[in-house]
Amino acid sequence: MMKQVERSHTLQAGGRLPWRRYAADSALAIAGVSVITSVIAVAHLYPTIPTIAFVYLLLVLTLASTRGLYAAILTSLLAFLCFDFFFFPPPYTFLVTKAEDLFTLVVFLTTAIIAGQLALALRRRAEQASSRERELRLLYEQAQELVSLQERQRLARELHDSVSQVLYGIGLGAHTAREALQVEGDPEQALESIDYVLTLADAGLAEMRALIFELRPESLETEGLVAALTRQVVVLHARHKLTVEADLGEEPDLPMEMKHVLYRIAQEALHNIVKHARASVVALRLAEEANEIVLEVRDNGRGFDPAGPFPGHLGLRSMRERVTKVGGTLTIESMPGRGTCVDVRLPVVPRS
Repeated sequence: MMKQVERSHTLQAGGRLPWRRYAADSALAIAGVSVITSVIAVAHLYPTIPTIAFVYLLLVLTLASTRGLYAAILTSLLAFLCFDFFFFPPPYTFLVTKAEDLFTLVVFLTTAIIAGQLALALRRRAEQASSRERELRLLYEQAQELVSLQERQRLARELHDSVSQVLYGIGLGAHTAREALQVEGDPEQALESIDYVLTLADAGLAEMRALIFELRPESLETEGLVAALTRQVVVLHARHKLTVEADLGEEPDLPMEMKHVLYRIAQEALHNIVKHARASVVALRLAEEANEIVLEVRDNGRGFDPAGPFPGHLGLRSMRERVTKVGGTLTIESMPGRGTCVDVRLPVVPRS
């Protein structure tokens, strides 16, 4: 719809006042020919310089490339008439007594037509390129909106699932504790149920904080990359009961763009572990080594063959594109039954 509106507006603007363009082209042609003719006459350049008439051709070529075919042809006619009237014998007449004069007119007109057609073709190509650029920009914006929408939908599903599971577990634990106290009179069973409820509440709170963090990416700038990865570790352990060995070290001194890249890659790698790896132990490491920031995500899952088709290959492609964009490297080591290791290395670039 936006593209149709732009084209309609362009057509209306182009056809609304065409006479103004013709008037401007005519004025430029008359002014240019008048200036050149006056200079030749005042300086007595003809017949001292017999080829001085080709100066008109420069004007024809200039107007053909900038204004179009009409301006070029009009300039050619005016140049021939002025040159014939003021300089060709007999002077101050439009008589054409020599074949050279006719040849000059043919040269001017031919040059004008060819240059005008070439200029028109180049202008059309430029307009097509500009139109394609606008379309690509529009497609890029739509793709960005689609990605944002998909990300919001994913977060909404995760939020719904996590809240539903946590609330259901809390409700079940609370009912069990009440029955243990009121019916069975078993305080130990009630305490176990209460501990279960507290554990679920802590896990749900950690996951809610992690999801809210994803909804507010500016928190990465205020809280830091280490804090963001720590939230992911807490959620991974609380929700999926995985053993997570985290070695995150100190906050790296990196531009915010690189921190976003590392966070998204870690997030995608952990998501793939939960969804595909069937792992029980996950190791997450963030460190600085030899002027590089290293992010390593390792699991003891079922692994895969990186050279063949495998689940989650689109996510790995997105990770590789993110790393390449900031000048880093991504290495994936995996074998069936041997787990997976995702190694990301970014050059240390201090924040400006």
